[in-house]
Amino acid sequence: MKKVFTILTFLILIFCVTFSTFSVSAQSDNPPDINEDKVVIGQTFTLKENQELNGELAIIGGTVNLKPGSTVNGDIAIIGGAIEIEGTVNGDIQGLGGSINLLSTARISGSVYNFSTNLTREEGAVIEGQQIASLPFNLDFGDFTSPNVPKISNKNNFLGFIGNFLFAILQILALGAFAMVIVLIAPKSTDRIARSIIKQPFVHWGIGLLTFFAIPAVLIILIVTIILIPLGIIGILVFSFAILFGWLALGYAIGKRLFETGSGNYSPVLVAGLGTIILTTIARFSALIPCIGWTIGVLLSLFGLGAVILTRFGTRDYPVYETGTTQLTSNSSNKSPKSEEVGSILANIKSDLNDDLGKDEMSPDIEQIDPNQDKEFDGNGEIK
Repeated sequence: MKKVFTILTFLILIFCVTFSTFSVSAQSDNPPDINEDKVVIGQTFTLKENQELNGELAIIGGTVNLKPGSTVNGDIAIIGGAIEIEGTVNGDIQGLGGSINLLSTARISGSVYNFSTNLTREEGAVIEGQQIASLPFNLDFGDFTSPNVPKISNKNNFLGFIGNFLFAILQILALGAFAMVIVLIAPKSTDRIARSIIKQPFVHWGIGLLTFFAIPAVLIILIVTIILIPLGIIGILVFSFAILFGWLALGYAIGKRLFETGSGNYSPVLVAGLGTIILTTIARFSALIPCIGWTIGVLLSLFGLGAVILTRFGTRDYPVYETGTTQLTSNSSNKSPKSEEVGSILANIKSDLNDDLGKDEMSPDIEQIDPNQDKEFDGNGEIK
C-alpha cells in the first residue's frame, strides 16, 4: 500500500512540474504590450496576436497589419499608407489617401473617416460608429456675385503710375541698402560668392536652375507630410534667404566688374550697393515688357542661387582646388630651366672649383685643369 501511495505521489509531482512549465512557456509566448504611441513611416509593422497597443497609431506611407486578437486602445491616422485590420480598435480611424482593409474579425468601436481612402470591408466586420466619406464641415459660400468694378479715369491712371513708380524706386533703394548692410556684416562670405560668380558664371547658373526646381518639390513633400510641416517652414525660410543672398552677391559681382576695374578706389560697401541698384533696376524695368515680365529677373537670380549653394553660403571657395592647381602648374613650369641658366650654373661651379684648387697648397697631387683646353672625344662621348 505504501508503494502505491509513493508511486501516485511521484506521478502527481511530475504532473505539477510539467503543468507549471507548460504554463510559464505559454505565458512567455505572449508578445509584450506596447504602452506608447506608434508612428510607422515608410515601413512595415505587425501587431501580433494577443498583443495590445496602448496609444495612438500613425501610418505615413507604411504598411500595418493587426492580427486576430490584437487590440489598439487609441485612434489610428493614415496618410498615404495601408492597414489591414483583423483585431479590435478602440478608437476612430481617420484616413487621408491610402487603403483600409477590414477583415471579417475586425471590430471598430469608433467611427471611420475615409477621405480619398480605398475602404474595403468584409462581411462580419463591425463598425460601431459612423462611416464618413466626406469632409467634416461644409464649404458654403452662399450666392457669389462679382463686385462692380468702378471706372478708372485718366487721372486715376496717372496717380496709379506714379504710385507704382515710387514703390519701384523704394524697392530698388531698399535692396541696395540691404546689400551694403550684408557686406558690412559678412564681407568675406559675400566677396567669396561674388568672386565665384565672376569665375564660373554658367556653372553656377546651371546649379541654380536645378536647385530652383528641386528644392520647392522637396518642400511641398515636407508640407504635405503633416508631421514634417515645421521642417518644411524652416526650409522655405532658408530657401528664400538663399535667393535673396544670391541676388545681393550677384549685385556685388556686377559692381566689382563695373567700378573696381577702373582707376577709382571705391569701398566694397559702396560697390555692393551700386551694383545691386543697377541689377534690381534692370529686373524691374524688364518686368514691364509684355510677354517677358519677371522672367529676366528669375533667370538672373539663378546665378546667385547656384553660387550660394556651391559655396555653402559663402563658407568655402569654389572650386576648392583651384589655387593648388595653379600653384602646381606654376611650379612645374619653373622646373624647366633654360639652356642659358644651365650654362651659367656650370660656369660658376667651374670657377669655384678652380679657386679652391688654386688656394689649396696641401694637395700637390691634384692636377690643374685648364677649362679652355680643347678636348677630343670619341664616338661614345669619352675623352681620348
